[in-house]
Amino acid sequence: MLKNQNSISAKYAWTSGFLFALLLAAVKANSALLLRFDTGIISIVQNSMPTFVTDIMKAVTTIAEPKFAIVYAVIIAAVLWFMRLRVDAIWTLATLGGGDVVAYIFKEIAQRPRPRWNQVISETGFSFPSGHTFGAVLIVFFLVWFFVSQINSQTVQKVCQIVLIIWVVLVMYSRVYLGAHYPSDVFAAFFLAVAWLAIARWLYNKFYDLVARYVETDAQGRHSRH
Repeated sequence: MLKNQNSISAKYAWTSGFLFALLLAAVKANSALLLRFDTGIISIVQNSMPTFVTDIMKAVTTIAEPKFAIVYAVIIAAVLWFMRLRVDAIWTLATLGGGDVVAYIFKEIAQRPRPRWNQVISETGFSFPSGHTFGAVLIVFFLVWFFVSQINSQTVQKVCQIVLIIWVVLVMYSRVYLGAHYPSDVFAAFFLAVAWLAIARWLYNKFYDLVARYVETDAQGRHSRH
């Protein structure tokens, strides 16, 4: 199935990688310009915080917990395995697992403390990049590539894509709203996720036949036809 899906273009992949590297460098350099950018957006986002909005943002951030992203990926992989799309199932788990490792490494490199003011929820660990955003972007791409793309109606496809885009935006917004991240943390996570997905798709194409040789022996080549 994934073989027939459009991959992330090299232009978007390189642009995302460059923007992530730029933000990482700015964080490491304690850029005053980046801090002004972050605090300016935070002041706008947290200007008004009615209780019902706060409750919604808490719900969004809970659903997008990185530990739940693992659960979502396992469910997606299980469905793909049941559909005999075994390489795709393995790729899904490897992409999320490998991506989490990559994001963790960059957290350790950046070692950016979390925002110190107006924290609605208590968070531990480093701030850059946002694990919630990173996981949400990966899961949304999985859903689009494996399931939404298979819907016959173009209109329904578009609606589903818009809903998933809104979800990612809500996750990013909730992390800033709740004081868990700087805006640059969530933007960096988005860029890193796109770049990582492009790398993962390249690895998929490169090693597909090798992996399929071991897991597709009883699928009679069905997978490679999707």
